[in-house]
Amino acid sequence: MLFAIIRRGKKAGLRLVPHRFLEDDRYRVCLGKKGPYIPLYDERDIPEYLANGYSLSMSTGAEAQKPTVVSPNFILGWR
Repeated sequence: MLFAIIRRGKKAGLRLVPHRFLEDDRYRVCLGKKGPYIPLYDERDIPEYLANGYSLSMSTGAEAQKPTVVSPNFILGWR
């Protein structure tokens, strides 16, 4: 299971999980913070992209929350 922990700010300690976008029901990875984004249907494909340096859009899992892009250095559970 992939997750990240927020380390600074008001939300420190909050757990993030891969964000599934409602528009297309996919996860998104990108090189850097600005995209272009690569949509992925299956969560099992994500570790392959993380190993190649791609960042992942993550959120708390709440539908209303806007996702944040997290680099692979801060994502746990994929190695």
